[in-house]
Amino acid sequence: MQLKSRQYTIAIVGINRECAAVLSSIVETQAAKIIRILNSETEDVAELKKYPQLDIIVNTTNDIEILQRLKKLNLEHVDIISGLSARILFSTGRSGLVASNMTEDKNKLLNSLHEIREAIYLSRNRDELLKLVLNVAIRSSIADSGSIMLLDAKKRTLHIEIADGLNSDIVAMTKQKVGKGIAGTVAKTGKPLLLNGPANRDFYATGPERNDIASSICAPLKIAGEIAGVLCINSKASDRMFSEPDLRYVQNLADFSADIIKAAGEYEKVANVSFSLSLLDNARDIFSLKYSFDERLNLLLLKMVNAYNAEICNYYDYDRDKKVFMAKASSSFNIKLIKGKRLKLNEFFSKQVVVTQKPVMQCIPDGSGFNKKWYIAHPVKLDGSITGLMFLHIISAREEMKEEMSVLEKISEMISQELSKQEEIEAIRVQTVKFSAISEVSFDLASARTVHELGNIIISNASIIMEAESSILRLYNQRTGTLDILDSFSLKSFSHLKQLEDADQAISNDAVTNKKAILLNNFDKSQYATFDLDSKSALCMYLERGGRILGTLSIYDKKTLDLYSVRNFSHKDKEIFLNYCLQASRALERFVINDSP
Repeated sequence: MQLKSRQYTIAIVGINRECAAVLSSIVETQAAKIIRILNSETEDVAELKKYPQLDIIVNTTNDIEILQRLKKLNLEHVDIISGLSARILFSTGRSGLVASNMTEDKNKLLNSLHEIREAIYLSRNRDELLKLVLNVAIRSSIADSGSIMLLDAKKRTLHIEIADGLNSDIVAMTKQKVGKGIAGTVAKTGKPLLLNGPANRDFYATGPERNDIASSICAPLKIAGEIAGVLCINSKASDRMFSEPDLRYVQNLADFSADIIKAAGEYEKVANVSFSLSLLDNARDIFSLKYSFDERLNLLLLKMVNAYNAEICNYYDYDRDKKVFMAKASSSFNIKLIKGKRLKLNEFFSKQVVVTQKPVMQCIPDGSGFNKKWYIAHPVKLDGSITGLMFLHIISAREEMKEEMSVLEKISEMISQELSKQEEIEAIRVQTVKFSAISEVSFDLASARTVHELGNIIISNASIIMEAESSILRLYNQRTGTLDILDSFSLKSFSHLKQLEDADQAISNDAVTNKKAILLNNFDKSQYATFDLDSKSALCMYLERGGRILGTLSIYDKKTLDLYSVRNFSHKDKEIFLNYCLQASRALERFVINDSP
């Protein structure tokens, strides 16, 4: 970030008390010239484009929309600062801010900075404040250039964070190792340096010599005793050589800069926590709305995109059988373009989430050299198994996404809880409908004239009510002691039905022998795996009345809306099935047979 060390041409946006305070700070100084005061409520900020000589726009409003509109003007070499920052910048009212020998004015300036420290703590714009402190240091010390360098603790190198009066190439390329060069030496020792005349190259130099600098001051920035960076100012004029009082003054400004960095860090932590809590409260409010689950989910995803200024946020259902993620909801208004489609991302995400059962995050450069593309995928689990996936895509220059990951985790838990509620509500609804259907079918069962007609009614309605692909009804032959097939049905092939009948003989015998219902959800891992069936799940119940075995009823493979996949029967299905078997037993009791059909 570059600032110009000369008279400023200023425009003020907003007519309010803050505007009046800024005017009172600027009116007596020759360092600034106000060329426009714009009423943001009645005038368009685009009017400022008419002033190519503009250096600074002072935004005295608290309107975020106004700030965004000012930034969208893309005015080159124009700084947009707050009213508070303007008052800091022009706090003494003198054209040169203060003269080099005016210790009283320097003390006044330092006192002014510390008096508004509480206001600085409330500011999120650390860079703007540091830029102003650097500018104050240069102008009040009658220097020609300067910089604030911050320390990368991991790499042990200093880089220029903010500069004034330095070539942009120098700013971009300068990397100083701790212990090397002037800035590196100050960072290592933690002591300020005053250099008048050429520096001792044998001791300090690591790069090209700058013969144009006559005097320099470099002071450390310390936070809790640890070095955070350095503040440097330079003079090119041989008649402006810095002194020990200048050194102490710059060290005071360096201490103040460190205080700003510390305060900004503390504020950011508090702000992040507050922001996260607010977003989670908003999520709870959305889930409490009386809309359908899909509508609430779309609202939540849209809220997250707006909150994080993200590119997109999607929710995917997980198909356990096909092991794919299918788009269900999106922050995009074009949800129809992706709904029901496979997750169209690098397989890295789907595979890693399924294998690890944990969140996955990937960061890649976006090509600009500044921003990064962040991809975050967080699983949503129900009863310990993955049921869906939250996906968030953000483009940002940030180095980490800890807060986003934490919020995604909590929102995923909310979705899981909501899915559990929805599943319970849907299960109760379906259960109610099916019990009602069983009551209606009881009239058909009672009206059957023959046992074969009754058998057809029993297996057809069992398949419909239980959403089964196949069903088999057996009657107990008291003469032979065997369970003989009365009727059977399958949506699949005749050969598949015959394979089921062979396996069903063993399953039915076990149900009668043990006098219990049998629920199977994985044939391959059951005792019936030797039958090598193209089936996944089954329910089998013995039929009896008054302690007398009448037969068995079995159903296989619960269907889904997708004709090519199946679901498992649940314990709630078992409860419904047992009720249906009771009705079937009552109907069969009317046909007492001693021989196999």
